Amino acid sequence: MLASLGRALIALLATTRHVSGSSSSEQDQFKDVQWDDDNWMIRTHALDPGHYQSRLTLANGYFGINVASAGPFFEIDEPVDGNVISGWPLFSRRQTFSTIAGFWNSQPRTNGTNYPWLYQYGWESFVAGIPHWSGLQVEANGELLNASVNPEHITDFVSSLDVKAGIASWRYNWKPGGSEDGVIDVDYQLFVHKLYVNKAAVRLRLMATRDVNVTVYDVLDGDCAVRSDFVDKKYEEDSPTIWSAVQPGNITNVTAYVYSTLTGSDWVDFSTREQVDEGFFSDGNAWRPTELSKFIGVASTDAFPDPQAVAKEASESGAEEEWGTILTLDSVDDYYLQNGSLPKDPNIQELHILARTNPFYLLSNMIGPNAVTAAGNNTQLNIHSVPVCGLGSDCYGGMIFWDADVWIAPGVQVSHPQHAQNIINYRVEHFEQAKRNVETAYTSSKNQTGRFTPGGAVYPWASGRFGNCTGTGACFDYEYHLNGDISLAFNNHMIITGDQEYFKDTLLPISNAIAHFFGQVLDFNETSGAFELWNATGPDEYANQVNNAGYTTALIQRQFLETNEFNSRFGLSPNASWADKAAKMRLPINENAGIIVEYAGMNGSVQVKQADVVLVDDLLHYPNPYSLSNLDYYAAKQSLDGPAMTYSSFAVVANEVSPSGCSSFTYNLYSALPYVRAPWYQYSEQLMDNVEENGGTHPAFPFLTGMGGTNRVAIFGYLGLGLYYDKLDVDPSLPTQIEYLNYRTFYWMGHGINATSNTTHTTLARLPRGQYTLPTVDATYFVKPIPVTIGTRSGRNSTILELGDEPLVIRNRPMGETLTVAGNLLQCGTLLPPPQGNKPGQFPVAAIDGAASTKWQPEFSNVTSYLTIDLGDSSFYPVKKIAMDWGNQPPRHFEVYFTNSSLPPFSMQTESDEIRNVTTGKVQISAPWDPVTAYEIRAYVGNQTNITLNNCVWSGRFAHLGVKGNQYSESTTEGGTVAEWNLIRGI
Repeated sequence: MLASLGRALIALLATTRHVSGSSSSEQDQFKDVQWDDDNWMIRTHALDPGHYQSRLTLANGYFGINVASAGPFFEIDEPVDGNVISGWPLFSRRQTFSTIAGFWNSQPRTNGTNYPWLYQYGWESFVAGIPHWSGLQVEANGELLNASVNPEHITDFVSSLDVKAGIASWRYNWKPGGSEDGVIDVDYQLFVHKLYVNKAAVRLRLMATRDVNVTVYDVLDGDCAVRSDFVDKKYEEDSPTIWSAVQPGNITNVTAYVYSTLTGSDWVDFSTREQVDEGFFSDGNAWRPTELSKFIGVASTDAFPDPQAVAKEASESGAEEEWGTILTLDSVDDYYLQNGSLPKDPNIQELHILARTNPFYLLSNMIGPNAVTAAGNNTQLNIHSVPVCGLGSDCYGGMIFWDADVWIAPGVQVSHPQHAQNIINYRVEHFEQAKRNVETAYTSSKNQTGRFTPGGAVYPWASGRFGNCTGTGACFDYEYHLNGDISLAFNNHMIITGDQEYFKDTLLPISNAIAHFFGQVLDFNETSGAFELWNATGPDEYANQVNNAGYTTALIQRQFLETNEFNSRFGLSPNASWADKAAKMRLPINENAGIIVEYAGMNGSVQVKQADVVLVDDLLHYPNPYSLSNLDYYAAKQSLDGPAMTYSSFAVVANEVSPSGCSSFTYNLYSALPYVRAPWYQYSEQLMDNVEENGGTHPAFPFLTGMGGTNRVAIFGYLGLGLYYDKLDVDPSLPTQIEYLNYRTFYWMGHGINATSNTTHTTLARLPRGQYTLPTVDATYFVKPIPVTIGTRSGRNSTILELGDEPLVIRNRPMGETLTVAGNLLQCGTLLPPPQGNKPGQFPVAAIDGAASTKWQPEFSNVTSYLTIDLGDSSFYPVKKIAMDWGNQPPRHFEVYFTNSSLPPFSMQTESDEIRNVTTGKVQISAPWDPVTAYEIRAYVGNQTNITLNNCVWSGRFAHLGVKGNQYSESTTEGGTVAEWNLIRGI
């Protein structure tokens, strides 16, 4: 497809500018990035062309775009280790992308699938691209400024993202052709309107140190319009406008129009405009320094009857913006202390930044109620849900997965429920197709005549335009849990918004249809006398076609019980057969290990792709005596090649079920820090992006699922929010590292609530009705207090408290203050930054968080790596015992030192009054790998070393642990693991 191009000829007169410094610095690992916390501004000084991690995505919920590191340009990736391929199922070339919500195509097959034999039963539907619309390219001295500009010709580079306003900026000095003569100061800004969702704008300012002629090209790049069919394009003669139109492949009744209109300074002579063919650029004459603005209009037939007129009008007019009314200070979690300072701990600072950036990226891909109203109450705008990587990427084919309902939605639902409505609406929109999908049981192992009766509904695992069953999106013999996950999102929507009428009339019928389907997809096991789900896949996609999957079994059981409960609440008859089936369902349990197994027949060699059994405690109102043992067992079984959402679930569950320690904080860090990429705090799907090192996965990017996971932790983990329709349930406990947390405004039955936690107590307060009440509010609680309970699922306290006009103060669970090992001096203590690196996600804090389920692992085995804990300068303690849990890859040697001022590294021969070597030795393996018992399911036990000292040794201010080597294998280059380091106080 040929690109659409226009140009305006201008000249730049000599000017100069002053470059000011940054206002604040970011964490060390983002060495070229600064975060300005006063203004919520990210800045980077690193130009990193050709790499997807450095590209920024902007969107408004209707359309979005991904742009190059050098500016708002179309860009193709540079190969890394010979690889330039995106992931499953497209396996296409990585490049910048732009699309419109719901702009899905139709095609017979693709390069990847789950069940290739299902191709014969239905075509696939993947996201199609539109022309890349933001390019304003500049030609000077024979060189073109675009994504391929020579980095050596760029100096003083700074690019920024204004998170409060949604504006991306680039400013730098460009030396066209490398010449010092005629250096051009380039200043781009890119803006996608959040309120008027058909509009975007690009502004270009050019200044020069001497007179220089330039040519500017307005580009709509058709290379971006993958899986689309060209319809038309035009260069308008009577206005500075170009436009292009495309259709998603094989969809002839949908057309998207992209308009671009230029405006400029008074001295810009638009009479010099001319249409140019692709790849052809010519010189021109002009006279002054200048500014050009490019106004974009985008619309498609999916939401607008006359998309061309809408796009044209949007391109010709400006607009106001509303980011400032959406992403307000009280709508995000805030880690500032009560004295107005931000903690110095870089981990807390990073969580504080992510508490702003994660909601920004998530909300960027959701339509708000004001935008729907501004578009003439256009309800077709917000029915397309949120793809895994949003509207600036075609990762996972731009399809809709459980990611939207379970990971992306919840943290946004509680604070911005009307934005998350599009996730609900997508499922409602495809309900009729979900009912028809049941009729395709003949393609599956459930092909028994008369098995399925009318009234059921089943959604495909992945879907685009049609919501039908396909090779990538199977309806049968795969991840049935999606259907129950959808129903959970419905329940949450009602509990958060208070919209009981919509729930009863629209959502509850879908939940009933899902329960109807579940009732018929189960099989009865004559031997066990239980109803079971056979031939399915749970959330762990390493385990396919298994029977009696643990999480899915619990989910179906709760689907039966809670759907009947809601039916009774709204005056409908409960279904007796569902109650009977629920009573006869049994979770697969291994009593010896005290865990729920993932599926019948699982053995101890299992490796888990992503959170599975742990979701029973995270997502379901399920009484579970195995919660803690599940957490410990499956933490040891998680694959390092799994996607970036598992550990947010672990963080939530750890904060709920751990009796001691601060592992929830470790898991919170694990959910974010290894996956966040510089400079824009966007997430990768993988710990490592190198395909050769991460198990062969081409990471999805930017991975909204991971962002949504981290965005859940504070509100559902630390506050312990449980969503029940008849009570506001919380179970607060802050890890010791977090001194104070002001949670985002959240809603319960439509009422706005604020919560703040310090180290000992949490305060709940109702917010003013005028500003913090949803239109769908349950008015009952205007005249009576909100009932509040503490830890309902865990049975902590059955007392019902009342939240009225006065704040309610609740004591936190003192989890961090409770010692896992009695007398331990180190648990959740002050950790000094180690002098060496660690493996991704294997943080030093894991060695002192009171939980063996988390581990520290140094980066290298051939050097001694140290941990240093500051015990304080006011008290020394007698130490009688050292207790180590090494985890599953013990080091070969260890050493423990006390000092009052010295810090590592130390020599093993070092002995002095200041540096005391408490103990040194070879690590003995207490739980060696045994091939005979490796397949047995056993409760997790790490390798342990316990040393009782002959005499108590007085600690110093600092305690140091050094480890070297790794006994996993001789060839292992990574350091050994340390699950827990305990220094036990003597009498």
